[in-house]
Amino acid sequence: MSKIRLNEEQKKDFYRDGYVIARGYFTAEEMNKLQEKAFNDETLYDRAWHKKDGSGAVSKVCLWQKTGDDLYSMFSRSRRLIDSCEDLMGEEAYHTSTKMMMKEPFVGGAWEWHQDFGYWHRDNLMLYPKAISCMVAINRATVKNGCLQVLKGSHHLGRLDHSKTGDQKGADMKFVNEAMKYHELINVELEPGDVLFFHCNLLHKSNQNKSDEPRWSMISAYNAMSNQPFEENESVYYPLDRVDDDAIINWPNI
Repeated sequence: MSKIRLNEEQKKDFYRDGYVIARGYFTAEEMNKLQEKAFNDETLYDRAWHKKDGSGAVSKVCLWQKTGDDLYSMFSRSRRLIDSCEDLMGEEAYHTSTKMMMKEPFVGGAWEWHQDFGYWHRDNLMLYPKAISCMVAINRATVKNGCLQVLKGSHHLGRLDHSKTGDQKGADMKFVNEAMKYHELINVELEPGDVLFFHCNLLHKSNQNKSDEPRWSMISAYNAMSNQPFEENESVYYPLDRVDDDAIINWPNI
């Protein structure tokens, strides 16, 4: 069991709002290590998808399902993420994917309004919205460099219909526009090491990065064991061996 996990007040915030920000969840030393690795990792660029928004601007995304013994996996396998997700779900969880979001200065594209469950239920054949994403801020996320925006409490709406917008899948804007009348729009500004835990039905988006600063984040997603795909598909379950809180600092000597 991790010594670092969400407290009772943070859990209440998550259930009410569909998200919670855990400030300083990872230390400066841990984030320096991740920054050095990620910003110098040419394989991320080689493997990245280029996703266009509705105006044609591009964001880069590198995604993988299987965890290993690399530094990125020390985060996605960390007890402090998994234990807290299990607390929120009320049951055992497993890792579905980790992705590196690379929104570059001046050119990083927007992400349209969507719910992750809006396409996970079809692409990953999830029957229930029992999945949670954990966004780790690698560098500062601000309004200027296109931080995430969420509609507070919008996970209570249930799943909305989604359709293609550019290279992305976006929620039906007729319902999003109506939801914006009742749900406060929050700019999720983060410092390196902050973690945003958010429900798979929470409506979220981000604007283009028009600043001179990059906006990188790593998002690990976890699904309830009882919510595994109900048919065989491309989503493969891999056993998840969680690591203790000191694994990041001790890597690669774990």
